[in-house]
This record gives sequence, C-alpha cells and structure tokens, in this order.
Amino acid sequence: MNLQIRGKYAVITGGTKGIGAGIAKVLAEEGVNLALAYRSDSRGAKEFVHRLTDQYGIKAMAIQADLTVPAQVHSFYREVLASYPTTDILINNAAGGSPDGTSFADLTLEQWQSCLDGCLSHVFTMSQCFVQECRRSRHGGHIVNLSAKAAFHSTSHNKIPYATAKGAIATLTQRMANDLIGDGIFVNAMVPGYVLSSFYQDPGSPQCKAKEKELRIGWALPEDMGHIAAFLCSPLSRQIIGAVVDCSGGTML
Repeated sequence: MNLQIRGKYAVITGGTKGIGAGIAKVLAEEGVNLALAYRSDSRGAKEFVHRLTDQYGIKAMAIQADLTVPAQVHSFYREVLASYPTTDILINNAAGGSPDGTSFADLTLEQWQSCLDGCLSHVFTMSQCFVQECRRSRHGGHIVNLSAKAAFHSTSHNKIPYATAKGAIATLTQRMANDLIGDGIFVNAMVPGYVLSSFYQDPGSPQCKAKEKELRIGWALPEDMGHIAAFLCSPLSRQIIGAVVDCSGGTML
C-alpha cells in the first residue's frame, strides 16, 4: 500500500530507541525525512540516523534535547527548521520521570511534577511548535500522541503519576483534534500494549515472564507500532480524527 507520505518531514520525540525508533524505521521505509529528538546516548543516536539514511536514502537528523525544558523544545524546533523547509508529521512519543515503585502516600510533589513534565507537558509544548509551523507554512499535518495502557487498564501498582499523565494525553488528543481539524491538522493517539523495547527487552527475563499471561498474540515489536503510526499520518486515514487507538494486542479486553 502506498501511504502517500513520501518526501514528508516528520519529528519524532524519543525517536532513537524503543517504540520511537520503530516508528522512525517504518516512516523511513515510506520515504519520510526525519528529525529525531533524543535525551542521551549521542553515539547510539548518530549510528541509528546513519543506518536510516544509508538504508532508505532519506534525510535524517538526531538532535539532543531535554524536552522537559520548554526553551530546549523551542531550540530543537528552530534547529529542525534551519535544515528542513517545514514539518508535516509530529510523533509525541517521549516519556520519562515516572517514579515507579513509590506508593501514593509517599509521593512527593516534586516526583509528581517530574512525571507530568516528562510524560505530558512537552506534548503540549512540542505540539504548539508544530501547529505554529503548519499555520506559518499554510498547510495541514498529522500529530500522533503516545498514550499508555496504564491509563485505562492495568493490574500494576504505584504508577499513579504515569497513568494520570498518559490519561491526560488521551484527553488532550481529543480536544486538540476538535480545535485543529479546521487547520487541516489531524490529531490521534495510540495506546501500545507490551512492546519489546527498552524495558521489556528479553522475552525470557523475569519481568517479561511475569506479563506472559496477559498476552493474547505474543509480544509486539516497535515496528508494529510504527505501521499503525504511519497509517495515522497518511491521507488514507482522513476519517480518523481524535481517536485513541487501542494497539495493545487485546490486553485491554
């Protein structure tokens, strides 16, 4: 299937590892040029970009930024637009700062705020930069936000800040979709399930074995999320507006 996105320009936060890297790879296969935001591991980020450009013949860059700092988000976007004529696609994938393992009674306000900054606030800041660029260039675009299963259905404990932030992303997605469709900007969200990535790396590990009973069709790969994201960024998905797409492999049933 031709998704009709070849030659577009995409920003992916957390785009050099895990689900973000899977999305980057699929978009590169579709001929999309990439700007990837990453927080650490400069060497790994540069090697990943080099592989994408060599294999798919696209333009790609990786820019280091702490997205919890609004000034760095704006600096990142300025750097992207210094090299690319515009941006057509935004994937808000990055997440961090979650104080997993801390009970609700013991959470500090600093831990709460750190999780909101790491999982939610930069989605607003980066999306605002994207929308302003769409309006400046007088074209529409596609935003895909990554929510999480923990926001809707989970047997895990001590994840209240993370689940709250990811639930807010679902609400933010729907309200942005309502407000921005008049600009030709399509906004949707994805809810991944259990994906073999940074935390769940080895199916034989104790943390993976503990989740096996919840799996319906086995572990997802980052590229599985990439195929869904690529479709949501395509004009072929034009009837999907404000959706929070369950990509959990049946683990929320």
